[in-house]
Amino acid sequence: MTSSTSTHFIAFFGATGGCTNACLVHTLNAGFHATALARTPSKLTDMLLAQGITQSIIDTQLTIVKGDIADIHAIKAVLTNNSIATTTTTVNNTVKIASQIISGIGGTPQMRMSLSKPMTIDNPEICATATKNIIQSLQEIYAAHPSTTQHRPSITVISTTGVSNVREDVPFGFRTFYHVVLADPHKDKKVMEDLVVANASSTTGAFRGAVIIRPSLLTGDQNVKKGKGWQKVKVGVEDKPAVGYTIHRADVGEWICEQIVKTGGESRFGQKVTLTC
Repeated sequence: MTSSTSTHFIAFFGATGGCTNACLVHTLNAGFHATALARTPSKLTDMLLAQGITQSIIDTQLTIVKGDIADIHAIKAVLTNNSIATTTTTVNNTVKIASQIISGIGGTPQMRMSLSKPMTIDNPEICATATKNIIQSLQEIYAAHPSTTQHRPSITVISTTGVSNVREDVPFGFRTFYHVVLADPHKDKKVMEDLVVANASSTTGAFRGAVIIRPSLLTGDQNVKKGKGWQKVKVGVEDKPAVGYTIHRADVGEWICEQIVKTGGESRFGQKVTLTC
């Protein structure tokens, strides 16, 4: 396990996924310190090395916590840069806590023999479960270490287009695919979004603010060299969405790093941001 000595860090969940892994690459390259949850830490390390992140950067800027999103203890370690996991007492009952959370947790699509619901995911409630567990972990940290409530993190979650109740954000040619074929897995995204919104408050929520990212159909992988670049991404919000067919995962990750991680994301709090190319 590697560790960071920074007092400010970004917590990543789903870091081996395309969008989130690309965001982590850009975050580390920008000099930020980060923590990440991984079921297989060596897999995440190998992915980062393949992206050009040096072992030195991994050793000095990143803490990788072994575990999964069902493990509250591991989630707390990610949120506190392992300080809760490695110490039984803390000075003045305080711990470090992440300034931002980036979550790209998702399941693997699976086809099934059903005309009404032809596609599901391997864990149909993974996004909602992950969000509930992050919230529970934060609440337990706040209860045990009240001073951390003064430094509550923001959260950015990766959702999808096609789940808006305000305005259609899917191009006409994709609407059957999104609203029929993908209807079942999208229920999980909707629950996740509702949980994030309900728990984001500048004064009392688990999160001090929240940004929901709704990319159009994702293409490619996490390779940051294969994207078109974040400046070419078309950006909208829920009532004025950017409507398009696809976007590369690497571009989503880079946009989040540039517009949320680097800036703190405050100008986007409360927004459901559509991204497409």
